[in-house]
Amino acid sequence: MTERLSTIIAGQRFENPVWLGSGTLGETMPRVRSLLSSDAGAIIPRTTRLHFAEGREKNPSPHLDIHTETHAIRNSEWTGATIEYWRPYLRELRESGHIVMSVSGRDIPGCVAVCKELDSYQFPLLEINISCPQSNDAYGFITRNSDHIQQVVSEIKDAGVITPIAIKLGHSDYIVQLAQVAEEAGADAITAINSYGPVLDFDISDGKPELTLGISGGKGGLSGRPIFLIALTDVADLARHIQIPIIACGGVEWAEDVIKMIMAGASAVQVYTAAHLQGIHAPHYLSQLVADVENWMQQHKYNAIQDIHGMVLPKLSGNHVMDKQIPSVKPNTCLGCKKCEPICLEQAIHIDEPNSPQIDPTACIGCGACVTICPTAALDYK
Repeated sequence: MTERLSTIIAGQRFENPVWLGSGTLGETMPRVRSLLSSDAGAIIPRTTRLHFAEGREKNPSPHLDIHTETHAIRNSEWTGATIEYWRPYLRELRESGHIVMSVSGRDIPGCVAVCKELDSYQFPLLEINISCPQSNDAYGFITRNSDHIQQVVSEIKDAGVITPIAIKLGHSDYIVQLAQVAEEAGADAITAINSYGPVLDFDISDGKPELTLGISGGKGGLSGRPIFLIALTDVADLARHIQIPIIACGGVEWAEDVIKMIMAGASAVQVYTAAHLQGIHAPHYLSQLVADVENWMQQHKYNAIQDIHGMVLPKLSGNHVMDKQIPSVKPNTCLGCKKCEPICLEQAIHIDEPNSPQIDPTACIGCGACVTICPTAALDYK
């Protein structure tokens, strides 16, 4: 691995920006050891806490609803191991050089106590999680409570914790304002976003609807591919309004997703659901993802992540393109799939000869549908 991918967050250097987010994959020390064999720039074990919340000592059953066809997971997981479980392993985790610890920020005194204990090990970063969507229903909407965010950051800092902290936020209409509150209170980074929701789904295979999660109401947090564009949008909005680093997560699967997040202003990018769907093969997947990002950078002749950081942001403030854009056809690139013909509601595209689409400029309105659906970029505005 070259220096091309190294990234600095809150004064801490990471070998690359591809991180494994917090979740079941990192719930136990044996699993974390396996994940540390990958080339991921950081591994974040499952969120820990001082004590279990009452009635949440174990997960409901079932608590995972896997949708492989859409690369998504719904979950209703309630608990991760307390700090008591991790204590015997904290020195080993720190010495690995690749661990960011995640701490629940729901119980503020408990969060502060855990952060103070972890602070003595000098981890590069602590991620404070107040973003689980289930908290919306069960704990007074703390995922959008600016007072809670201000208090948790202030109390961690006032307790003398030196380790940089990232506040993990879920999606909301107020995510920018919440991040600004965290920044003003002293947070060193923002992680965005967690699972979306909570959302409902159920099984109708036998004609009698059955909830697919073993939780009251059937709702769970949605993660994976369906929330990628929501997360990407939030990251770009945050990058335009805060100065502290952003750690992106939400629906990331391919190297192109990592690149997009960095171009939108992220300094590091977490992947979870795509890795979870690989099961025990997750370490290999993570290493391949890092290699794919490195290859993309090399192919496009970028020498450092910083060269593409926030690249798209200046374009977001540009004017609307109101002049009609007529696509051009690149020679020898059309496969003859004819996907462009039916998608054109104006009937401006005709393929009278094999692999040779013709565009009627008088009928075309420049909507762009044919350009985005073309699998080989034979249709383009350039």
